[in-house]
This record gives sequence, structure tokens and C-alpha cells, in this order.
Amino acid sequence: MPQSLTRSLIFRAGLAMAGIVLLALTSMLGSIMIAETASGDAAAINKAGALRMQAYRLLSTRLQVPVDDDVLRQQIELFDTSLNGSAIASLIPDDPQHPLTDRYASVTETWQGMLRPALLTAEARPPQALAAQVVKFVSEVDNLVGQLQREAESRIQMLRLFQGIVLFLTLVLVFVAMYKLLNDVMPPLRDLFHVVNRVRHGDFDGRVDYAGNDELGLISRTINQMNESLSQMYAELEQRVEAKTSELKRSNEALRLLYQTARRLNGSAPGSEDFRDVLEHLEQVTDLGPITLCLAQGEAERAYQRISTQLGDRPDFCVAPDCGPCLSGERVPPRVRPVVVSESDHRYGVLLLQYPAGQPPLRWQLDLVETVAGLIATNLSLAQNNDEQRRLALMDERAVIARELHDSLAQSLSYLKIQVARLQKLIHQERPQAEQEAVIDELREGLNSAYRQLRELLNTFRLKMTEPGLEAALNETVREFAQRGELKILLDYELRHCPLTPNEEIHVLQIVREALSNVVHHARAENCDIHLQTTDAGQVKVCIRDDGVGLPEQHARPNHYGTTIMHERAAGLGGTFTMRNRAEGGTEVVLCFTPQVTAGSESITLLGGT
Repeated sequence: MPQSLTRSLIFRAGLAMAGIVLLALTSMLGSIMIAETASGDAAAINKAGALRMQAYRLLSTRLQVPVDDDVLRQQIELFDTSLNGSAIASLIPDDPQHPLTDRYASVTETWQGMLRPALLTAEARPPQALAAQVVKFVSEVDNLVGQLQREAESRIQMLRLFQGIVLFLTLVLVFVAMYKLLNDVMPPLRDLFHVVNRVRHGDFDGRVDYAGNDELGLISRTINQMNESLSQMYAELEQRVEAKTSELKRSNEALRLLYQTARRLNGSAPGSEDFRDVLEHLEQVTDLGPITLCLAQGEAERAYQRISTQLGDRPDFCVAPDCGPCLSGERVPPRVRPVVVSESDHRYGVLLLQYPAGQPPLRWQLDLVETVAGLIATNLSLAQNNDEQRRLALMDERAVIARELHDSLAQSLSYLKIQVARLQKLIHQERPQAEQEAVIDELREGLNSAYRQLRELLNTFRLKMTEPGLEAALNETVREFAQRGELKILLDYELRHCPLTPNEEIHVLQIVREALSNVVHHARAENCDIHLQTTDAGQVKVCIRDDGVGLPEQHARPNHYGTTIMHERAAGLGGTFTMRNRAEGGTEVVLCFTPQVTAGSESITLLGGT
């Protein structure tokens, strides 16, 4: 066997474990074998002991008067079967000199030669003699049972002795293994732990003195070599860590700059002071500059605004108003790096970055400047989009006002103009005073209707949602009309999960106000309920119910445009509007429409399904 193998700790530990396992297996196999030899002892003792009871039973049957010969023969056959059965005979050794063989032979001879014939011919014998023979036979059976018990106890004693020897050998092997462990393994292992602990605390000067040829020796030499290598690498790592720390600090400052720039620019209108603060912070982080921002309209050759970190907002190379070379980036002065400020192919200007001679900007500096330029462009783009949206909203509002005036007040004034012409004609024709007064009454009614329409339009156009959200505006509307009409109005708002656009909120609010106005002026109601909820189909349902007099047969009265306007608002939402009488009395106004948020999700779902 190679010497290196015999010195191996794993090999020696394996030998110890193999010896322990071998002894354990020997103990288990020996126990199993001894237990197998003693497996029939209990049954044999039980059968042998039962022979005594059967002998007394035979005696009792024999002494009965009259004797039942059939029962007696059956009991004798059962006795023969028990005595000669395998439960007892299997434990009898083949050695004729064995005590157990002798005892069994004695019981068999007594039964066959004395007791069995005596039981069959008991008429010629007195009962006392037969009983004495049974007692003698039972004594022989007792001797057999005792011998069986002694044989069983001897096997158990053998098992104990065998297990004790195996246990002793196992303990000896364990003690030898522990001795080797404490003297050959633990001392060098403690030295290794000590050196490793020093390494864990950053001390690489520790060395292990153990020089054996086993695994611990190999580990010791490896740790010594590792400490030497780590000592050399540690100095290099410190330099790398310092460089990485500086780089991370620079990255952190860049991220802070981008965050503050995005937070300062987004959500507010662009201003020179905001841009100046961003440029000054950018100059501090990049350590370059001065930095100048020139803003121009499209392809214009002249900047409309110039912001610079240099005093006076005018860099040394500036030749304004001739801004074309800088804005185009074609001819810029030396030591100046232009960065275009653009968003979606739309140019808003240029960032001019000055740097020292012979030290052009690094890649990370250019990336940071370009990102800031992109944020500035995004801010300018959002500002232009907001202006355009406000311009479109203003045009839409003017169109709404024109439509409302045309559909209501203009029609009333046209009607009044016709009535004035009729009155002039009647006056010229000197028609009766009654006809003239009828026209005057119509003029008065038309003027009142026009004035009422004007008041309604003024209320509509002056309507403001002072608090955010439709629910707050509806609560204020309910409070207003409840005080005006002295009626009880209940609002049930269940649209908190369904956001509406401002246009949808305004239309819903105006329809509710117009419906409440009709309730206050015409319904003569005491209670009114307003329910806003969503249906299973994803629509918004607005329902206004009152307990008033209900709608007349012709509720679309001439010169009254409230119902028409409500229908138009519902059509503008892409929904339906109905007014009907309730079966229990009163009026019900129902508005149903699909909100934009639901329509958008449905369209997205349909597109995804295709």
C-alpha cells in the first residue's frame, strides 16, 4: 500500500469507521442468528407445560362413570400429537447425551410404556394407582419444561456475552480513534483556525508550522501560499477600491444631478433661473465649463435666449447676433463642444461646453451633458404641448359658447325680432288694440324666456370646479339646489373607482345641474335622489329621480332649450339621455355613456386579441 495513502487522514478515518461498522454488523448478525435459534423456545415451553394439563384431563375423563371411550381416545390422540409435535421435537438435539434429549426420551417412555396403557386398561386398576402414575408423569414433564427453560436462558446468556464482546471491541476502536484525533489532528487544526481567523480580520502575516504529508499539511502549505499572494494583492485592491469609490461617488453625483434636474424642470414652465441652476450644477459635477445654453426657434439663425454660467451670460467666443455657426454646430470655436438640445427631431437650441486645452471631455461627461440636454428639450417640448393644449381648449370652449348662444339666445332674439315686425305692421295698419296687446304679451314672454336663457348660460359659463374631482362639485351642487328649492336631495356617488376626464366631469355636472333646476322650478317635489354608478357593461349611469308631479304630455316646450342642451351634452359624450315618468310618481332622468378610460381599455384589449 502506498505510504501517502496510509498517512491520509481520510484513509485512517475511513478505517476506523469501517471497523466500527464491521463490529456493528457482526453484532447484528450474531444477534439475529442467536434469536433465530431461540425463536421456538417459548412455543416449546408452552406446549410442554400444556402436557401437564392434558394429563390431568385424561385422568378426569378416565375416572368418570361410565367412561366415554370415544372422548378418551380423542384426548389420547391429542396428547400424542402435542408430545410428538414439531413445537417440542424441533428443539430436541440429535446428541443422545444431551440433557434435553434425555428428558424428552424419559417423558416419551413414561407416556408410551406406563401412562398410555394404564389409561386404556384402567378398569383393572384402582383409581389411586392411576392417579399416582399421572403424578409421576407430570413430574417428568416438569423436568422437561425446566430443561427447556435452562436451554433458552443459556441462549440468552450467549447473546449477552457476544454483544458485550462486540461492544468492548467497539469502545476500544473508538478510544483509539479519539486518541489519534486529539494528538494527530487537533493541534495542527487549531493552528489552521488561528491563522484563518487572522486572515478574516485582514492580517495576512500568519503562517502554519505543520509540515505533515496528510491533508492538513497540504492545507497548511496552501494557506501559507495564499497569505503570501493575498498580501501582494491587498495593496493592489486598495488602489482599485479607491478608484471605484471615486467612480461611484461621481456616478452618485451624476444621478443626483439628473434627479434634481428632472424634478426642477418637469412640472413647471421653463425659466432662465431654472436653466441657470441646472447649468451651474452640471458644471460642478463635470468639472468643465463655462456651459452656455442657446435657445432658438426651429431653424432660426439667431437665438432668442442665452443662458451661461459665465458672468454676464455671454461667453468669450459669442458673436451674437450671428448665432448660426453655433446653433448648427458646423463652425464652433476651438475647445468648445456643442450638444444639440432636441426632442423627437425638433431642435430647440444647443449646449456649448467649454473645456481646457488638451483635455477634451470624457465619455461619461459627454453622456451626462447629453442627458441634461435631453431633459431641457423635454421640458421645452412639454411647455409647448401644454400651450398648444390650452390653445385648443380655448378654441373648443369658444365653439361651445358660440353653439350655446346660437341654439338658445340667438333663436329667442330672432323670434323677438319677428314679433317686433308684427307689432310694427299692426300699428301701421291701425289694427285693434287687442291684437296689438297679444303681440306685446308674446314679446314680454319672449323677453322673459331670453332673460332666463341668458341667466342659465351665465351660470353655465361661470361654473367652476373649485375642488378637485366630480364628487366634490356634485356635493356643492346638491347643497346649492337643496337650499334654493327647499327640498331633500340625496347623492349616491359610486364612481370612485372609475376616473373621468375633465370634459366628462363638466358634461355630467351640467346635466345634473339642469335636471335639478327643472326639479326646483317645475316638479314641485319634496325629495330627489341622484345615483352615479357603473354598469356591468362598463358604462357610467347617472340617474336623477324626484317625487314631483312628473312630465306633462308635451314636455318639450317651445323657447325652452334645457332638454335639448342635455341631449346634446349626452351626444357629445357618445351616450344616451332619457326622461320619463315613474310608475310611483315623479320623473326619472337617466344618462348612460361609456367613459374614455373604459373605451381605451376595451380598444387595447381588442388590439391585443387580434
